[in-house]
Amino acid sequence: METAPDPRFKRVRLTGTRFNGGRLPVDSLIELQKYQEVLRIAAKAEWNRDHPGKDSPEDLSDSVSLAIERIDEGSADILLVFEEIQQYQHYQAEARQVTDTIVTAAYSGTPIPKLEGLSANEEYEFRTVVSRLGSTLEDGQTLEFYSSDPSVPPVEISIESRVRASESLLAGEDFLLSPELTMDVNDSSRSDVSLIGKITALDADRATYHFVQTDGTTIKGRYTNKPELVEDLRAVLNTSSEGPLTRVSGELRTYAVDAPRLWSTTVVEQLQYDDTESGRRLTKLASLANGWDDARAPQISSTALDAAQVILREIESSRIPRPGIFPTADGGVLLEWGNSESVESVEILEDGSFETFQLPAGQAQGEHSAGTNINEAVEFIKRVKA
Repeated sequence: METAPDPRFKRVRLTGTRFNGGRLPVDSLIELQKYQEVLRIAAKAEWNRDHPGKDSPEDLSDSVSLAIERIDEGSADILLVFEEIQQYQHYQAEARQVTDTIVTAAYSGTPIPKLEGLSANEEYEFRTVVSRLGSTLEDGQTLEFYSSDPSVPPVEISIESRVRASESLLAGEDFLLSPELTMDVNDSSRSDVSLIGKITALDADRATYHFVQTDGTTIKGRYTNKPELVEDLRAVLNTSSEGPLTRVSGELRTYAVDAPRLWSTTVVEQLQYDDTESGRRLTKLASLANGWDDARAPQISSTALDAAQVILREIESSRIPRPGIFPTADGGVLLEWGNSESVESVEILEDGSFETFQLPAGQAQGEHSAGTNINEAVEFIKRVKA
């Protein structure tokens, strides 16, 4: 299909077996809606640049409206056209050019220019919507945006390329702070945290979720930095009373005039600890963030916590006294018994392997062993604590 270099038209193509024969599934229409939303924000930016200090016209957004001119066979090969509204045709063309520039930069790894005429909040919204393009794609599918110049190759969006582009669009940008939150460093802080609670709401289109912590407070989280986390979040989504206990880790931003937000999410892990004193202690260990010892100690690994849970269940069922339960600086868990007669311990390493230690009173050197079969650690405990 050939497209004339007419700013009213835009060629978009969806590829994959689902779109063969020019089929356009209804749930894929959202991709065209998101593209229209991007254009509308860009048009507003261009108008504001030409009219500094003035409010944009109420009908400007409606003027940047798209219609499907036709769909050609092969894949869903779509020709979009701007609706005819003479008053703002200039901004239709400008919006398309600006959007093409941003999308091309995001998917080619080149620096992404900022839009003049937008507030920090509006710039964030624009880049967020751009990052959502292709969110309905599955494996083996692509979304292609064509330039009006037939010699220029299309921008190809896939599951894989979208992850990289989203990181480029959103990760670590200062403009993500809304204007009312743009303060000096004494008014806000950032820290790496791990939080324990339950996912109670998920907005996959905006890549946000609501997280109710174990103390009952609710915090809003974002995962635009790692869109692939959406499946992990869906797996634990439920009400605060029914949902599984979950650990989310990422960067927490705390502001003087707004509630804290988990600005980026790096890990989502379901936790299943018993409602016992030992289980509650493991939950506390799971909530420790990187650097919890004021140094470089990593988070306590889920593998070590799960292994500790297995051992602690055996200890309780065998009526063995509960040990001290401590985090280790290597991301593991230490179970330790100590009295005037001896010291015994099992250190579970971050990979789930373990080391045992026994030192009777009056001896300078103890017995040490290591292994990977957790049953051997349980047998050690039963032997020394019998």
